[in-house]
Amino acid sequence: MIGSVVAVNPTRGMVALETDDGYSIIEMLGDDPPELGDRIRWQGTTPLGGETVENLTQRCTYDVFFQNHHVSRALLRQQLLLD
Repeated sequence: MIGSVVAVNPTRGMVALETDDGYSIIEMLGDDPPELGDRIRWQGTTPLGGETVENLTQRCTYDVFFQNHHVSRALLRQQLLLD
């Protein structure tokens, strides 16, 4: 699956990825989050828990924790822990 970074909460390390099926939410396990617009690829469609993902834009990998999938736009702020 491939998603584009559409929102980042750098304080909490939370990132929203837009996919064809809505939004996926990941928690970064490292220090440097991807940038808005970066394209991120991962194995499978809806993994949960710890995974390594590939940033196709910056040509690097990240260790992340998948929190949720198929999130609606209306719930993004809540899922990113911005509220």
